[in-house]
Amino acid sequence: MSNTWLIILGILAAGFAVFLLLPHVLPERVPEVPAAVEVEPDAAEEEVAVDEPTVQVEEETAEAVEETEPEAAAEEAPAIGYSIDGAIGATEYMHSTEIAGVEVYWTNDATYLRVGLVAPGTGYVAIGFDPVRQMEGANFILGYVEDGKGYFRDDFGIEATAHMADVDRGGVDNIVSSAGAEWTDRTILEFIIPLDSGDEMDKPLVPGSTYTVLLAYHDLQDGFTTRHSRRGSGQIQLDAAP
Repeated sequence: MSNTWLIILGILAAGFAVFLLLPHVLPERVPEVPAAVEVEPDAAEEEVAVDEPTVQVEEETAEAVEETEPEAAAEEAPAIGYSIDGAIGATEYMHSTEIAGVEVYWTNDATYLRVGLVAPGTGYVAIGFDPVRQMEGANFILGYVEDGKGYFRDDFGIEATAHMADVDRGGVDNIVSSAGAEWTDRTILEFIIPLDSGDEMDKPLVPGSTYTVLLAYHDLQDGFTTRHSRRGSGQIQLDAAP
């Protein structure tokens, strides 16, 4: 019996000794730690980050184009070089005279004749260039201002005491530009016509030549067929072509 217990105790002691020696005999288990993973940026975020500078550059480019386009258009726009606005400045015209109470201003180059008229009253004003006999053969420009708007017409003297619109005789209205203004005591008209329009209803004007001109106006009534309040004639000389 005693031998049996001794055997048991010996086994227990041996087992205990083995238990104590296990940490030194077996390799230590190291807990597995997951490796660090580099996370790629979200595709959508990456696209935005890349595109933002590109979008900004494109917008700046577009703005630059919009700013330069008007300048280019202004350079390409044709211009006669005359100011037609219904106002006559002190040094705007090269020449002036007074005929039948109407102030007549004019300037010409090799191609165009620019005219300014200041008539007393608020009716129509008419000027005829180079008549043959009274009104006949003259190239007429008539105009008036009504409700702040200017109305002009290109006529031709068909008889000694009659004129008719060029367009009514198969011609063309060759007024290049026109403007007018009306005050309580006067009417101001400005217009440009070609010296030689090529229209059979017009008479060519030659730079450097002197021409008889007819002036007529009505102090109250507008229109293209109203009889004048006053009329008269005088002369103007055109500048020689440069």
